[in-house]
Formats: sequence, C-alpha cells, structure tokens
Amino acid sequence: MTASEFSAAPARHRLSGSAAVVMVAAVALATLARLNADVFYFGDLVSFFLPVLFGLSLAAALLCLVTRRRLAAAVAVVLAVVNGLPLFMPVEHAAASAAGPTLRVATSNVLGGRADFSDLITWSTSSGIDVLGQQEVSGWVMRHFEALRGHFPEAPPADLLGRNPGVMAWSAWRIVKAGHIDNIPVVPDYGWGGQPLRLELAPPGVPDAGADAPPTLVVYVLHPSSPRSPAQWETRNTYLDIVARAIAAEPPGTPVVAMGDFNTPTWSPFFQSFLKTSGLVDAAGTGWPATTRFARRFAKVFHFGSPVDHILVSRNVEVKRFEVGPDIGSDHFPVIADLRLP
Repeated sequence: MTASEFSAAPARHRLSGSAAVVMVAAVALATLARLNADVFYFGDLVSFFLPVLFGLSLAAALLCLVTRRRLAAAVAVVLAVVNGLPLFMPVEHAAASAAGPTLRVATSNVLGGRADFSDLITWSTSSGIDVLGQQEVSGWVMRHFEALRGHFPEAPPADLLGRNPGVMAWSAWRIVKAGHIDNIPVVPDYGWGGQPLRLELAPPGVPDAGADAPPTLVVYVLHPSSPRSPAQWETRNTYLDIVARAIAAEPPGTPVVAMGDFNTPTWSPFFQSFLKTSGLVDAAGTGWPATTRFARRFAKVFHFGSPVDHILVSRNVEVKRFEVGPDIGSDHFPVIADLRLP
C-alpha cells in the first residue's frame, strides 16, 4: 500500500461511519413519525412502507457494525426491533371451524381510468367467486361490464348505485337488502373513493325467512379517500370510523364481511382501530400480508407497494383460504377468501 492509499483508508472509514450515523438518524426520525401516526399525517404515510423501514433499520445496524460505530449500531438494532414487531407479532384469527354454508368472496380495485378490462372480466367470471366487491367503478367502467352482469345474477339496484357507483358489488347469492352507510364525509378532490355499500345476502335457492329474521350474511364494500393530502387523510379516517361503528351495531352473532380498498395499510393505527371498533379480524391472518397496491411502472421488475386491500370477517366466520390474486391489469391485486359461515 502506498502512502497516499494508507492515508486515504482512514478517511474512507470515517466517511462510511458518518454515513452510517446519518442513516440511523434518518431511520430514527421516520420511526418516531410512525409511532405518532395516529396524530401525525406524515407518520401515517410512513406506515405504508413499514417493511422498507424495517429493512433500512437492519441495513443501518449492519453498516454501523462494519464501521465500528457500536453505539449507533445498538440504536439501529433497537429501531429494527421496534419496526419489526408489528410485522412478526401474532394476530387474532377468526373461528377455527364453522358449520354453515361456504362461499368465496373477493375484492378488486379495477383502476377505472383504463380501457381494457378483459383480464379483469376473465378472472372475475372464472374464479368461482360468489360475492365480488369493486372500487373505482364509474359509469364508463360499467359499460364494459356486461359480461359480469351475465355471470352474477344479483347486483344492487341501479337507483341506489347512480350513474357513477364508485363502489360496486356483484353476487351469486341473493341480495335481500342493499343500501349505503349514511353520514359519510365527501371531499370533492381527486382520491374520493365512494359511498360504502351494505348488503344483506342469502344463499341461492334459500327461501326468504321474513323481515324479522336475522340475515344469513352482511357484506360491506368500502373505498375511503386516498390520503393524498391532510384533508383527505382526515376524511379517510372519519369514513373508516363511521363504517366500523355501523358494523359494531349489527345484531350480535350476525356474520359480517367487510372488504375493499381501504387505502390504509395493515400497520396503520387507523386500520387497527377499525378492527378494534368493528370487532372484525383480518382474513389474511398475518401481520405482514403481501402487497396489494403497487406501482405499475416497476411491475415487470418487482411489486413495490403496500397491503391496502383487505377482507375482514366477524369472529364466528371460518377463513378456509386467503390469497392475493393475479395481475388483472389494475394497480391493485385482487384479494380472495374462501369462507364458511356459522
């Protein structure tokens, strides 16, 4: 090693060490923001990418160890634990078994601005789905869905949906009653999702039990605002709270499924609050579900995004199978669950 190379080595080491400390500081700030996500808009945005933050925490710890910044390495390890716990902690599950009818439910954000829906229609009509919830459904999109009308015998009435439904449902089960949830706030900006649907369903061929009989199944399909601004973030949070309270008010023992594009990741405190208030559990059954909303520009390389599409069920419903579906031309993967009712 020459004299110049010898003198340059410590300088590179100091630079690497400084970069490691800066990385730990940045991860610490992001973590602090995330821990205050219930009151801090940008903190909740960080929660969309918690696995990335966890990975950066590990990378920072490794870099600090390599550069012998032991105190910074210890801090990075603590940050990794804090950011990793929500990913690996056990989650509550639905019923271990049930004895009632089975059905397959699915939800799909259709990406309403496109023109070719052939992959979506093929998947929707060939996957054995009994109840399909959709989001981003405009009047333009509905004109492409005649094949869905022919496949699913039931849909909410046209006068309820209006010209641009926003949120849509298709059903092989009989729709006994359909309506919207009242008092949902609307922000007339880009990102508004749509009025949540509430459906009371009965299995096909089963006679009506009468107006006073409890429904066999209640399904909520929702799509709150995308939190693209603090105002839309607050609207989303209010939307979720109102729907969660409506679910909690259902008669005790009523099987409930809530599904849709929540525009809220699994790790957001507002998603956890929705579960707590509604009394539902996540059919995914894990604290680290697969990505459902992804950036299409990177789709050929990897699916960078967050799990914001969810299927939730009441505790008396058995989840026999849960999966994230294939790419059907949207920037969201569909989500599917096979269920057995009590």
